[in-house]
Amino acid sequence: MRFLKNILECSMRVDDLKGKKIVIWGTGKEGQASAALILDRLPNQPFVFVDEGEGPEIVTVAGHSFPILRGQKLASALFEADTVVKSPGVSLYHPLLKASRAAVTSLLNLWMAEPKKARVIGITGTKGKSTTATLLTHVLNSMNQKAAVAGNIGTPVTECNDNVDYFVVEVSSYQAANFTETFNVGVLVSLFPEHLNWHGTLDKYYRDKANLLSHSKRKIVGADAAATLASHGIDVAKDVLFGVPDVFHIDGSQVFQGAVLIGSLTNSFLLRAHNHGNVCAVLSVIAVLGLNAEEALNAMAAYKGLPHRQCELGEKDGVLYVDDSISTTPQSAIAAMEAFTGPPLTLIAGGFDRAIDYAPLADYIAHKKINAVVCLGDSGKRIYDLLQERNVKNATLVSTMQEAVNKAKQSTPKGGIILLSPAAPSYGMFKNFEERAAVFADVSGF
Repeated sequence: MRFLKNILECSMRVDDLKGKKIVIWGTGKEGQASAALILDRLPNQPFVFVDEGEGPEIVTVAGHSFPILRGQKLASALFEADTVVKSPGVSLYHPLLKASRAAVTSLLNLWMAEPKKARVIGITGTKGKSTTATLLTHVLNSMNQKAAVAGNIGTPVTECNDNVDYFVVEVSSYQAANFTETFNVGVLVSLFPEHLNWHGTLDKYYRDKANLLSHSKRKIVGADAAATLASHGIDVAKDVLFGVPDVFHIDGSQVFQGAVLIGSLTNSFLLRAHNHGNVCAVLSVIAVLGLNAEEALNAMAAYKGLPHRQCELGEKDGVLYVDDSISTTPQSAIAAMEAFTGPPLTLIAGGFDRAIDYAPLADYIAHKKINAVVCLGDSGKRIYDLLQERNVKNATLVSTMQEAVNKAKQSTPKGGIILLSPAAPSYGMFKNFEERAAVFADVSGF
């Protein structure tokens, strides 16, 4: 499952970096957290920051200021480096990394290589990983087990409180791709085409996701994801499945473990069909940990859900506004539309273009006869073109969120719903999905 000669095959701890020529690639949260970790353990160890594109010339970490090397200086630093600590956004298949002889590691690898009393649970999936990670953390804490969640969800792993029984780490495909350590439990919730601009091919994306399972003592996999891996010839041992009748599965609101009814879902958010896999994934982890599944199911009643995930902002002039800005895939947008079937629904979709296949989204919209679609951004243009090919007449192409909301208001009757579920990242137009959500709420009058 390795594609580059310089991906680490063995554990590397921070202390192993002593005396090495170190490059930290990326100046965001992960890059700065990597620097802080090195400074804490090796205060006299030099290293340099590199980054692509335009931006500030200096980054400050723990009171220390570092120049940021760009352009030719970036390339030179990589060729001279012994070790590159790569931020997730930098593709593992970047030409400069391929050409470099440096070992490539990450904050997650360095942190995981350190001894821990707590057990660490890694959770990945094309969709559902954030809900699964936060739901599991909620359930564990409700069951008097101390748990903290971090990782791709927005909190660097080094910021976790060490005084816990469990670390729950959300792992992106970017982080899973060169993961070399070992989780106590690894979970693959779901698998769909995604992030092809980073991974290069669909096969690489699936293999990079599966790498998390290859580095986990216990492996929990959704039945559909397992079938997808098998169809691509990716053989990863799995000892726990979910989502089929002989294991944890859901029928309506009833939750079964095999043939045994363990209780009912009462949480309206988790009752939505696309969350059933997340619920079963959490219950599977609970069972593997030797905890009580019925107690875990009861604890789910108080789960609040994620910000910007199908969040109902409220009504204006008889129209319900829903913020699903965290949606970055066609499947998550489809799941959001499924959650609000019935009333006339206007979808606002589009954003950064990662070259993924939007045909399933266009097919769904055409088949379901969605009230209206407002397309935004580079991927919005592709969605718009696909809808035209399917003879969908109620699609519009706009340039800004203000225009998108104005058009949605004009298109949505009283009793209808305006749903922001972009099926794309926010890059380019917004700093992140939170800012996108904030702008949507502001121009909508909330």
